[in-house]
Amino acid sequence: MNDKPFRELIGKVRPLTYDGIEPEPRRTPPRRRRQEVQTDGPALVADARPAIASDRYDTAVCGDYHRPGLQRAVLKKLKRGQFPVQDEIDLHGMTLKEAGALLGAFIEHARGQRFGCVRVIHGKGLSSPGRSPVLKPQVARWLRGHEGVLAYAAARDADGGSGAMFVLLRARRES
Repeated sequence: MNDKPFRELIGKVRPLTYDGIEPEPRRTPPRRRRQEVQTDGPALVADARPAIASDRYDTAVCGDYHRPGLQRAVLKKLKRGQFPVQDEIDLHGMTLKEAGALLGAFIEHARGQRFGCVRVIHGKGLSSPGRSPVLKPQVARWLRGHEGVLAYAAARDADGGSGAMFVLLRARRES
């Protein structure tokens, strides 16, 4: 061991000066917000015209969706079918008007029962004119516009695949 004091060992030092410049903090790029579709209330009434103008449906509307502020992990869990499905509705063969009214009532009923996750079966549209889905994109639009819907995702193959959706619901507030 060395018997010299620490100051002698390190030699001459000078204090560091602070120049007042701090490094910029890293900023994450902003995420684009999805536009929310507004409806006139909980009943999902469709206008009489079909939601699709061409043979192809809008995949951006039909894809998975979650409200801003909901964790992505929750959406992943919904996609995997890890929430128990507590009720379901089958809209096969209905007109847009019938399906809209039933879907709105179904969602409100499910929220009233405090269900967290439901399945909406809309079909794949293989029997529709031009074999193009009509209900599928419209159901997605209705669900995006309903304030009681937190997220939705296409069901797993065993649960209906692209012909059904898992829907995560917000609990109804007691007044």
